[in-house]
Amino acid sequence: MTPKLHRAILRFCFLLLFLLVGNLLFSLWQQRASVNLAIAKGQQLYLSADGQPVGLNAAQLANLNTAASSLVFVDAQPLGLAESRSWAELGCTANSCAHITYFDRENGGTVNQILALQNNTVVAQWQDALARPAGSRFIATEAIQIAAKDPAVTAVLGDIGAGDPAMIPMSAWLADDACQEDWCVDLTFHNPDGDGRIFHVFVNMSQQTVARTFYTRARPDLDVAQPVSQRAAFTDGCHEQDGWNVCWEMTAHDGVLFRDATYNETPIFANIKITQIEAWYPSWPGGYRDEIGFAATVPPFGDTIVNELEDGFEVRQLFTEFTRWPNCICCYRYEQIIRFFADGSFEPRFVSYGPGCDDLSIYRPFWRIDLDLDGPENDMVWLWQESEWVEVATEQELFPFVDDLGPDGFKLATGSGDLLYGWTMQRTDPLGLDEARFFILKENELEGEQPLSPGPGDTFQPPRQWLNDEPVFGQDIVFWYVPLLKTKKTEPIWCMPDPEPGINQCEAILRAEITDELPQPTAEELAAMQATATPPATETAVTPAPSPTPRPVEGSTVEEIILNSGCGACHAIGPIGEGHKVGPDLSTIGYQATGRIANMSAADYLRQSILEPNYALAPACPNGPCMPNIMPQDYGQRLSTDQVELIIDYLLALDGTLPEEAVTVIGENDGDTAVFSKSGGAKGNGGVPIGTGLASTTVQLIIIGVVSLFTLFLLWKRPSDEA
Repeated sequence: MTPKLHRAILRFCFLLLFLLVGNLLFSLWQQRASVNLAIAKGQQLYLSADGQPVGLNAAQLANLNTAASSLVFVDAQPLGLAESRSWAELGCTANSCAHITYFDRENGGTVNQILALQNNTVVAQWQDALARPAGSRFIATEAIQIAAKDPAVTAVLGDIGAGDPAMIPMSAWLADDACQEDWCVDLTFHNPDGDGRIFHVFVNMSQQTVARTFYTRARPDLDVAQPVSQRAAFTDGCHEQDGWNVCWEMTAHDGVLFRDATYNETPIFANIKITQIEAWYPSWPGGYRDEIGFAATVPPFGDTIVNELEDGFEVRQLFTEFTRWPNCICCYRYEQIIRFFADGSFEPRFVSYGPGCDDLSIYRPFWRIDLDLDGPENDMVWLWQESEWVEVATEQELFPFVDDLGPDGFKLATGSGDLLYGWTMQRTDPLGLDEARFFILKENELEGEQPLSPGPGDTFQPPRQWLNDEPVFGQDIVFWYVPLLKTKKTEPIWCMPDPEPGINQCEAILRAEITDELPQPTAEELAAMQATATPPATETAVTPAPSPTPRPVEGSTVEEIILNSGCGACHAIGPIGEGHKVGPDLSTIGYQATGRIANMSAADYLRQSILEPNYALAPACPNGPCMPNIMPQDYGQRLSTDQVELIIDYLLALDGTLPEEAVTVIGENDGDTAVFSKSGGAKGNGGVPIGTGLASTTVQLIIIGVVSLFTLFLLWKRPSDEA
């Protein structure tokens, strides 16, 4: 090697070494900062002079009243024009006051204050005993500190500061744990093994402990185009067209607040907003209390768009967490839409694109609709019951909502003066599983018009706590509409955007159609309606009742059948599925099923458990007693006889005797919180090819070491210039 070439290679090695070390330092800094970056996502306050919300400075935050040791400061956000109206007499207008939220660790719920920003004084205060606030950057530090002390967390993540969080802390609940009532948040991390799974750390903020840790499985990337990059933004404004005049503004946590809507100069509604979105996962069992807004867990991306329709217009806003969507896990993507039609009708719409944190899930957006038909007073409401329209005298909760419709297809009707609207939920579910809960309430102070924190999970609070049998006919009324959007898992199908092949979105449409009258059907029409009426849904079923034509589970191998039917979302089944979740570990069920029920063979017991899950519940589940109605009840209609027998044969073979080369069973050791050893990934995990891999930091260190050794070798072997 000539001296000139030697010097060139040596310079290249020094440059490469410099770049590698710089990249390593940047990666470590980015990794350490990723927690703060993640929790800050969607939490920033926009500082501008064009009417966008402005933030609180450090001095204002420092002067907040935190003398009570039981109060945990959660967040402070400025109020827009519509949200500030409740305190207008106290001097609040757009961006002049802020809403402050504390969690009361001693008594539960939240303490809320309205802070006048000009003089930094509290002008109003109230308590909400049922509130379970969303996560924020201010509580993230404490949540991470609690998690960092837990052995189950350190066994998987080591130093939690070096983790890679997938989301900001999410307000969450567990149906079989104290987190059902307590305030808990979920910290999510990518599994350090690199197998694509998400590691969940449920932190009980009320008790300051880690409630549970578990995994949700990985998914292969979908072959779909990545969405166009969008900026985190929104556009407040007003629009006048086709007789309509409506304004809207982005809120911190309650989505787009549509306000002051009139049609032909007649008031229609005071405001409409989405206070929270529950994401329910039966396999946990539990879920998230999601929120949308400029400081929420799912922030707005892209401008608020006004689109022309053939017979009207729509206002729509996208909310999303990730730019890599849809090839991500635990990343949510929603759209809030209202369509306004030239005849005076309107449609609140909600789209959930997914993918969420698990395959089987139900999304529940909580719409609050404050009607002002021809003014706030004297709103009348009728309900179709069996054969006639009847006045709704007092506050009510309606469920089911999509069945037992009137002759024009309406469930409800509202009117005031010359205005009359019929209300119905349009069917959009490809499997016929449309359903919703609907609440009719009298408008009262501090019952939803204020910035609202979500309540205990799976309780429909708010608004259920405000059902007090108050009169509503002829009063100022408020509707709460909570559609139940079920995700599908057979092909697989998630809630994702059309028109990509094999992908369906979940959309809920509530239609308020202007009408002239409420026709009373003839005797012949009544007979025809009663002949086609569907039976009422049961209140007790957690898993939706099957549709008239349930979609069959696809798959010819036992692995395909188990994964496509969702079994692996709740159970560990040998090398398939996830342990430490809602369902019992079936990795040795072939042995355990023998003699579990007297005079019943193991095969018959397994067959009965698949076809009639509530027939004989397992004696114990990972997190306590096994609960009925969690497992889908329709496998007898969705699985063929051959598929059922294939599953039974596979389960019978799981008798506890594993070959030496068998992969590690997920959750097989109760004390093994890491699930997989940190030295390698899992095989057969959800159909995702998993390999043994080293952490990226380790790989970088190895490369730096190799380059350093090669550089030292070149320095040692440096030829003389005379050579």
